[in-house]
Amino acid sequence: MKKKSIITLAALCLLFVNCKPKSADKEENGVDSLSVTKDTVAAVEKVNDAFFKASGTEPFWGIEIMKDSVRFTSPETEKNFTIPYDKPNRAMDANVISYEAKSDSIHLKFTIQQGKCSDGMSDNEYNYNVRASLKRGKDKDFKELKGCGNYIVDKQLQGNWVLEELEGKKVNPKDFEKKLPGIEINAEESKFTGFAGCNGMGGKLFYEKEVLRFSDIVTTEMMCPNYNTEKLFVKALQSTTTYQIKKDKLYLLNPDGTKAILQKAN
Repeated sequence: MKKKSIITLAALCLLFVNCKPKSADKEENGVDSLSVTKDTVAAVEKVNDAFFKASGTEPFWGIEIMKDSVRFTSPETEKNFTIPYDKPNRAMDANVISYEAKSDSIHLKFTIQQGKCSDGMSDNEYNYNVRASLKRGKDKDFKELKGCGNYIVDKQLQGNWVLEELEGKKVNPKDFEKKLPGIEINAEESKFTGFAGCNGMGGKLFYEKEVLRFSDIVTTEMMCPNYNTEKLFVKALQSTTTYQIKKDKLYLLNPDGTKAILQKAN
């Protein structure tokens, strides 16, 4: 009897070791079974921060665009997915950019068009209209989705930057009575304030992927000995179209070259 009990116990142990539900990986994923694997999703999301976010209602849905992939979310979390997208296409005659992403079971197409947009449920301000088409698995037709979105200003721009070089010439601290000109960028609110050299200033940021513009710039109106340098700095901001950040230095650029270089303040 004792020997029989030992054999039975051994058989039960073997059964528990070998019995693993086949769908466990999929349930843990929360990702469409034929999109990308869990490991790939985790790696993508860790490395690539989203630079654009959109959402819609009726039904609720969300899109986050990262460097090489797009993540789609909905209340049905088991239908969420993250997949790579093809090279986007920008229309020549309008500020419209189109994306397309495919896997064996997912086909997502969406366009982003500049223009004021309301989600109809909040006071949030959106600068882009988003239209998406989604088809899953054996669906014959695309499901049409509408929503609003905004670009997310690069977090690396956040903080205080002190002017170091202007139009190819080093800035001399002795030329300024108070302090060196500079700007403070609030990435979350897409705004900036600053010191132009004598006058205070402020304005808004227009940001898209690889695009940066300083707009609606206003300054106080004190007359100063270095007023010409101040005007040149403001003009450099107004003419900026893109940027680079290297070793705590912010390079403001346009097709003509480098307009200004600023050093990240400690």
